[in-house]
Amino acid sequence: MTIEETIGGVRELAATCQGAVLVPGDELYAETCQGWNLAWTHQPAVVVRVASESDVVQTVRYAAAHDLAVAVQSTGHGVTIPADRQSVLISTTDLDQVHIDAQARTATLGGGAIWQPVLAQAQEHGLAPLLGSAPHVGAVGYSLGGGFGWLARQHGLCVDAVQSLRVVLADGQVITTSPSAEPELFWALCGSAGGTLGVVTEMTVALAPVSEVYAGNLFYPVEAAREVFERYLEWSSGAPTELTSAFTLMAFPPFDMVPEPLRGKTFAIVRGCYAGLPGAGLSGVGLSGAGQEAGVSLVDEWRQWRQPLMDTWATMPFARAGEISMDPVDPIPAAASGRWLARLDSTVLEAMIAAVLGGDGPSPMLLAEARQAGGAISRDNPSVSFAARDGAWLLELVGIVAGPGASEEVERRIGATWEQVAPNLAGLSSYLNFVEGHERVQTAPQAFTPDIWSRLAAAKRHYDPTNVFRHGIPLADSL
Repeated sequence: MTIEETIGGVRELAATCQGAVLVPGDELYAETCQGWNLAWTHQPAVVVRVASESDVVQTVRYAAAHDLAVAVQSTGHGVTIPADRQSVLISTTDLDQVHIDAQARTATLGGGAIWQPVLAQAQEHGLAPLLGSAPHVGAVGYSLGGGFGWLARQHGLCVDAVQSLRVVLADGQVITTSPSAEPELFWALCGSAGGTLGVVTEMTVALAPVSEVYAGNLFYPVEAAREVFERYLEWSSGAPTELTSAFTLMAFPPFDMVPEPLRGKTFAIVRGCYAGLPGAGLSGVGLSGAGQEAGVSLVDEWRQWRQPLMDTWATMPFARAGEISMDPVDPIPAAASGRWLARLDSTVLEAMIAAVLGGDGPSPMLLAEARQAGGAISRDNPSVSFAARDGAWLLELVGIVAGPGASEEVERRIGATWEQVAPNLAGLSSYLNFVEGHERVQTAPQAFTPDIWSRLAAAKRHYDPTNVFRHGIPLADSL
């Protein structure tokens, strides 16, 4: 179908939608297509900034009728296959409603909602969603890809907190799915990272009783990285599940958005969050006195070992969770990758050092971070397809791809890292939330057992037999 033929049909679509329906050349087309990660560019035949579930239904039916694929974007932090001229892009940004049921300890949110308003409203009731390191990430995609946040070792992955999903399928049918209603669809969605089986317009998740945590960062000179790493291995080996922590090599870019003490400098960082057991804190369900003392005692072991250059660990409301990882909020061109590791050792450390600090010229890498897994993350959940639970650690790499040759250099460093740590990889090594583009497509089967992958392919055949949603992981390739 030509773009001229598509545009002719778009007028009919626009007449049925409340939200903006845009084609190339329209004033807001480029702005609506652009996501947070500036390294990716959608160029769809049509982009619809949906204002309601009805808009989603009309758009999906339009796409199917015109033999166009459907891609979905909320914030644009993680892209699998960018939309092209044979695609319609649905922007769910305006489906951002949030409702907290404090008695049931749940949050019901729109398909385009980010975590920040969910976190803020939940904290008013002493509750917390199992969000990740960045509160401005889209909640649905994060949850369906696994969802490893700073409460994970105690409260689990966010995919395990999902209670129900409202989904528009390839034929325009709307289904509310849960472990007890259309359970096979729920199972398939919860682990496949979204964009493959339908458009999620609403999600309900369980909230954890957390208001206060002991969290922060210890900044050590990067020259001491090997000593800090050895100390971290010993320290984390005996850590309680109430503590989720990470060893990080972080090169702060020389950008104005970065605080002056960090700007342009590289550190070895020990970061984390101790949630403890609910007790009588400031909001009634914060850290108990004993809980706070336990968290302080854990980190005091570091202070007594070696005084850090900077120490931000403190008791804080979990509403400030974004301060732990200090992820950039403003859009940037970035590349990320991640793998589950069976073990953390000097092989991994040397690969991290080479990724962030190696090479002759300036490094485009922002960080290499090894997060401790285990605890509640490892609990089996037969209601969801997410399967990569046996990894003891999760290694994430992030680079900035601004400037000539940066993309190729980031890709080279990431590839070299995975080659170097290959002996340490877990059996199911891919973590879909930390990979994008062709890497997500290529590594998706490594996130599931063969039996689960086959079952996902069967769900794809049942719910999307004509592969309308072909911008997610390649389940149709198995059909």
